[in-house]
Amino acid sequence: MESRTSSRFQSLFAEYLTGLAQWRRTRYQDDLRDPRNLVSADGIEELAALIRTLSDDDPRIIELDRLMRVGEYVEVGQQSAYEIGRFRFFIPDTELDPFIDQIVDLARADRNERGHFGGKMAPGDDPWG
Repeated sequence: MESRTSSRFQSLFAEYLTGLAQWRRTRYQDDLRDPRNLVSADGIEELAALIRTLSDDDPRIIELDRLMRVGEYVEVGQQSAYEIGRFRFFIPDTELDPFIDQIVDLARADRNERGHFGGKMAPGDDPWG
């Protein structure tokens, strides 16, 4: 049986966030040179730092671990990835702590729709259940 620790999840998720912040910084280099990309990158890096410092028994960390972790990887769903990637892009003063709550809600929504895009399927035809 796999050993799951929230602190391992925090490290994996923070790595994902750091990579996303790097991507956001590269977006500043495109022809528009939109400074919001840098603001967003800084915010995502702040988010990664906070994730690393939260207690590993924080209920949000435990829930994100349950929803996003697949073995030794973090699998961020579409809605979560979309909003995390735009963190502080449009609203630079978005606070970190409430945003983590929002990520949990989005991760739940992502998990609930995982693989169920075609509606009800014929018995035996649903590969996810």
